[in-house]
Amino acid sequence: MTYNLFIDDERDPSNVTWAKSLTEQYMYDVHDWVIARNWNEVEDIILTYGMPAMISFDHDLGENEKTGYEIAQRICEMVMDGVEEFPEKFSFMVHSKNPVGAEHIYEYMNNFLTYWGNNAN
Repeated sequence: MTYNLFIDDERDPSNVTWAKSLTEQYMYDVHDWVIARNWNEVEDIILTYGMPAMISFDHDLGENEKTGYEIAQRICEMVMDGVEEFPEKFSFMVHSKNPVGAEHIYEYMNNFLTYWGNNAN
């Protein structure tokens, strides 16, 4: 099953109007999304349907919940452990309004995908 995963504790994809594509169309209007509100839902979705084609991350997911950064780490651990693998044209976005948290997710995912893509065999 090919799907896109939207991780956010409050918003739905249609509420994200600040993330635009290169054509200036709102990115979240043109994709079908499966929504996860926390790590438990993310894990259940991935273990049920496999790794999504795209993931959009929020950072702050509520009190006593893993952050989007921690979820990004867990998802990459699933790949490293051989539980799941990223599809060939996997992509991600960060829609968090927390600028520091968003940058951490972005850098972590970019570094992992660069390293894993060059060294996984």
